[in-house]
Formats: sequence, structure tokens, C-alpha cells
Amino acid sequence: MPKTLTTSIRIDGTLAHRLKDAAAKLHMRKNGIIVRAIEEYLDKHSDNLLKGEARKQSLLVSRLDSADESKAWEQSHEASGWQ
Repeated sequence: MPKTLTTSIRIDGTLAHRLKDAAAKLHMRKNGIIVRAIEEYLDKHSDNLLKGEARKQSLLVSRLDSADESKAWEQSHEASGWQ
């Protein structure tokens, strides 16, 4: 089983009440609902986040006007895990 980490969030009273009610109705812990919601959100939006970052990086590189600047950019930016 993967190691888990503890984090904290702040939510307003209305959302806290809705979470408590949902947990009771679903026979789940609040943590389980929160984890599932985060996973679903990240799964849904991860492609858009990556596309946005790739576009930003492409625009930055396209503005470089020399091979030396391009090489310096490549060396200064993290690209591990890119395929």
C-alpha cells in the first residue's frame, strides 16, 4: 500500500455540512469522498494542464532568437519524464 500523507483544507460551513451528509448517506468517510473528488478532478483536467504548460513552453522557446539562448533554455528547464 502506498504511503499516505496528511494535508489540511479549509472549506466553508455549507460545504462541510454537505460533505458530512454525503459521507453518512454513502457510508463512506469524508476523507474517501475528498480523495475520490481530487482524483476525478485531476483525471479530468490533467490533459488540459499539460497542454497549457506545453503551449507556454513553446511560446517561450519561439521567442528566443539564437541557438545559444535555446540551448540555455533547455539546460535551465526541467524536462525529465517528457516523452
